[in-house]
Amino acid sequence: MDNTMLILSEHRRKLIIRTLLCLMPIVGMAVDLIAPSLPAIADSLNISSATTKNIITIYLLGYALGNFLTGFLTDALGRQKLIRIGLVGFIFASLLPIISPYIIVLLLSRFLQGLTIGAVAVVARAILSDILPPQELVRLGVIMGSMFGLGPVIGPLVGGYLQFYLGWQACFAFFAIISIIAFIAVFIILPETHFNRHPLNIKNIRTNLLEVLSHKKFMAMVLNMGAIYSLIIAFNTVGPFLIQNQLKYTPVFFGHIALCMGVMFILATFTCRYLLKKYKVEQLFLVFINTFFVIALLALVMSYIYDKSITLIAIASAFMFFACGIIFPMSMGKGISLFRHIAGTATATMYFINVLMTSITALILSFVNIHNAIALMWTYFLLISICAVIYWSVINKNK
Repeated sequence: MDNTMLILSEHRRKLIIRTLLCLMPIVGMAVDLIAPSLPAIADSLNISSATTKNIITIYLLGYALGNFLTGFLTDALGRQKLIRIGLVGFIFASLLPIISPYIIVLLLSRFLQGLTIGAVAVVARAILSDILPPQELVRLGVIMGSMFGLGPVIGPLVGGYLQFYLGWQACFAFFAIISIIAFIAVFIILPETHFNRHPLNIKNIRTNLLEVLSHKKFMAMVLNMGAIYSLIIAFNTVGPFLIQNQLKYTPVFFGHIALCMGVMFILATFTCRYLLKKYKVEQLFLVFINTFFVIALLALVMSYIYDKSITLIAIASAFMFFACGIIFPMSMGKGISLFRHIAGTATATMYFINVLMTSITALILSFVNIHNAIALMWTYFLLISICAVIYWSVINKNK
């Protein structure tokens, strides 16, 4: 049976798209909501800052595995049941630290949160590939980026207030509540959309993986996504300790700073959507990657002069979030559009590599005790440099 046999009215199609887009903020929020609570978790559980930062690292590892494994499962087994199972698993994982507030349980919870919400994310993107043509997928990729960006916008702000008034466990209660609402919506609205199943066997998996991994332009987009999203992960990993512990600001203040970062991300995605109507993706890559490389270099130089400046940290981070909001959705939309016939495998590979890169970034930063802006600016500069190298070595040669 072929996917074309799934007949949807325009109203039903829009309802499905809106439902899936509403899941994106939960995915984006799963890292950012907990960020303001990291110093408080370290104090409450009497653990080091390095161990606490691994709460983000282990989440990203689970998220990468959830994306990767579910991609193969969804191409073989369909979409509907897997997205429901993923949401139920996320609800369960969110309740664990409330029931048992110990570091081992917390780390297990974060891994399971990443694993399950990663499954939800990859199935959601695969459903969109089922019901939309390639050109609409590229445009929707920008909208998906905007919805995902709501997580960095509202997550730290909500998390800051939850931490200030109710404590860090309230963040997990919030996750449980919103995922219950999401499950109800998905259960009612989403039909099965994938009927052209690929049998789950090693030969098919290997064939599909080789096809995806050998595509230079696709891999360039994936590496771009990983490097550019690591900018946000860098801020979320070291920002709470730098701003709250070293510069002595409150979790609520950090939440407001992070809110401004998220607004920059959202503004960038809308800017990107507008520019895509007038210019080609490759033209925008040329302008923005090189522009942000120069900005990151200038911020690095300034950090040696104003190493304790919250203004420099905020402005430089805002530019990096803007860079992510421009480059990430373009890379995602372009990458997804290349492999609609094996959308699950392609998106699984895309997000496995992407999130693996971000988790490695978070892991490295967990061992770095950052006392001022210099190390953060070096991190930004190196990550933007990776994007520039990818552009000039691959994307610019495969227009």
